[in-house]
Amino acid sequence: MQIELKDQAHPASRVAYQIKADLMAFFRSEAERGGASDPDLLARQLILVFDGASARAGIGADNLTGLIVPTLTTLLDAADMH
Repeated sequence: MQIELKDQAHPASRVAYQIKADLMAFFRSEAERGGASDPDLLARQLILVFDGASARAGIGADNLTGLIVPTLTTLLDAADMH
């Protein structure tokens, strides 16, 4: 189930924003720890994949089996992750 929160002042919107910010910080920290050439860029790319996959799966629009791992592997390899 997915919902859209249009009122950015709504408490749930603030919680959702904080969760996304925390996830971005986690991805950036792990990218830095893994030796990514540009941790900020990799974190943004990972969020994009995460959000897209979540949205597609959430509405049952795609069977993502076999797609996520090679996509992420490509991003991690391009970022020079160790």
